[in-house]
Amino acid sequence: MKIITTQKVNCKDCHRCVRSCPVKAIGIEKGHARLVEDKCIHCGKCIVECPQHAKQVINHIPEIEQIIASGQRVVMSLAPSFVASFSELSPGELASKIRGLGFNAVEETAIGAEVVSGVYRSLLANSRDTVLSSCCPVIVNLIEKFYPQLVRNLAPVVSPMAAHARIIREKYGVDTFVVFAGPCVGKLAEIQLKDSMVDAAITFEQLKEWLSRSTMTVDSDEIDQAWGNARYFPVPGGVLKSFMCHEETDINVISVDGIDKCIEVFDGLLRNEIAPRFIEVMACSGGCIGGPASGGSCIPAKRVKVVEYAKSSQKEEPHFLPAALNFQRVHQGEAFMSTEPTEEIIREILQQTGKFSKVDEKNCGACGYNSCREKAIAVYKGLAEIEMCVPYMRSKAESYANIIVDNSLNAIIVVNEKMIIQDFNPAAEVMFDRKHEVTKGISLSEIIDCSDFLTAVERGNQMCWLPKRVEYPRFGMITEQRIIPVPDHGLVIGVFTDVTANENKERELQKIKLDTVEKATEIINKQMQVAQEIAGLLGETTAETKSALLELIWLLKDKEGA
Repeated sequence: MKIITTQKVNCKDCHRCVRSCPVKAIGIEKGHARLVEDKCIHCGKCIVECPQHAKQVINHIPEIEQIIASGQRVVMSLAPSFVASFSELSPGELASKIRGLGFNAVEETAIGAEVVSGVYRSLLANSRDTVLSSCCPVIVNLIEKFYPQLVRNLAPVVSPMAAHARIIREKYGVDTFVVFAGPCVGKLAEIQLKDSMVDAAITFEQLKEWLSRSTMTVDSDEIDQAWGNARYFPVPGGVLKSFMCHEETDINVISVDGIDKCIEVFDGLLRNEIAPRFIEVMACSGGCIGGPASGGSCIPAKRVKVVEYAKSSQKEEPHFLPAALNFQRVHQGEAFMSTEPTEEIIREILQQTGKFSKVDEKNCGACGYNSCREKAIAVYKGLAEIEMCVPYMRSKAESYANIIVDNSLNAIIVVNEKMIIQDFNPAAEVMFDRKHEVTKGISLSEIIDCSDFLTAVERGNQMCWLPKRVEYPRFGMITEQRIIPVPDHGLVIGVFTDVTANENKERELQKIKLDTVEKATEIINKQMQVAQEIAGLLGETTAETKSALLELIWLLKDKEGA
């Protein structure tokens, strides 16, 4: 089951998760991030760093609610850093609210830390090799996957969470449903181990959200007191303090927090540069109180809360535990293996982003990797894409833009707010540079009327400049021009299209139309004149014919009458 998932719809291709991941367990596919499960150590850095909240952790609350509803006994193991993450509540108030959710009991995970502390004390006294604390699941994952040579140095004991789960089952019954709550994402993965004995885990942030939805409280006594020294576990040096008088200048014991620092220490161990008796290692900077799901205030303020709570403990000795309980854990290296590319392949990949020599390798880190070479190797392994190289893609985009502008048939002139020419393309030279007049640094007013440009400066983006026909008799040219103000950069862009030929054709066509109309009018007038003349002639002839016929008729009638 995946602990961390990515919501692609929210992934904005910023590569921030790649940049923050200490083991580069993030792959980029079609611009979206994906978790590489085999490499992931579940530190939760990608969740914290994602600005779009595209990274989400698994949520066991619905499952826990079902178990509670079924009537099964449910007990919560509360990580000792809870006093820092829930500073607005007293331990008793928090326990009452958690009981109100349906839990039968709430206990401090620090009770399990008492067991682990005792094992560490024994190991420090008897081991000849350097012992590495194994409380932090992220550190255990880091060593098992990337430093298998150091697996033998890991303390062979379960984490305080797993130890406490065993104690809870012994106390409340083996059928008890055990829930862990803490600031760690790694714990969500740890419970999937066969020997964890924990049924479900939630983060403090998830617990806060759950509590905000509930108004129920159950009267509860203070949380079962844990031994005071065991409560120091969440802060740097706290593990050491639990089983020895730790002096920070002691070279035989080391306390280190933060993955980068831990990696530095592990590398030093492998190079035999250091050989302390015991190393307390915590993945989160500031210890568990700096966990990715801890919430709350700043680290120093959290530390104060934890220390004060530890000092307030009335229990002077660890709990008595049944000897039958087994807290041993055997760590096994599961080194992440991958095929490495040859030098030739690396060079070929680098050349695809315009890196033909060391000088071309900017190593800017914008892609999320520390160097161009590291990114090229990731491309070979299918974890990165060529397009992740920001400088290359920018130069490519600029190159395309320059090609388009340089080959545009439209003249483009860029001036500043004082009408000084900043740049122009070849087409502008062809249109306006009859006598080498277009030159960077001169005023546009020396070449053309720039009143429209000045208006654009005054109005900025308040108006949309539509194409406008402008004639330049000096250049024997008619243009269709668009003036585009860019106030954010103090520039104005003029785009000119030479429409002289089209305009001349249009004018010729208009002249032909006018000539045609005039000719047609002349012909019509002549036709009307001819028609009128014909009509006149026809009228006279008709009258004469009528007169002659009438005369003939009268003559005929006279003869018949005679």
